[in-house]
Amino acid sequence: MAQNNPIRDMIWHNDGHELTLRIVKSELEIIEIKCPNDSTGDCWDEKEGCLVKWFISRFGMECNAGSCPATESMGLCWTIVGDIRNLDAAQLWFMPTNDETFSAWLTANK
Repeated sequence: MAQNNPIRDMIWHNDGHELTLRIVKSELEIIEIKCPNDSTGDCWDEKEGCLVKWFISRFGMECNAGSCPATESMGLCWTIVGDIRNLDAAQLWFMPTNDETFSAWLTANK
């Protein structure tokens, strides 16, 4: 992530992040968070690594702003709002790429 712009506006990134999920009884469990970047990309922070992984590992599905049927693998778009120099003052949101409304919006804005 560009360190010269620590204050982020809602820019949605569709860069290949993916969650592997499992349903256990009535709970949805995150098994793996896949990041397509290796120390590069908009998600990368030199101190914390992938910010998508950092936020989802701590807050889980609370970062989800969309809805879709539960599947084993879920692609996601993400955005971060706030000052990334202080992650406690920032928030990351993700949307499943197969969320119907978001998918339509994403396609229209390409």
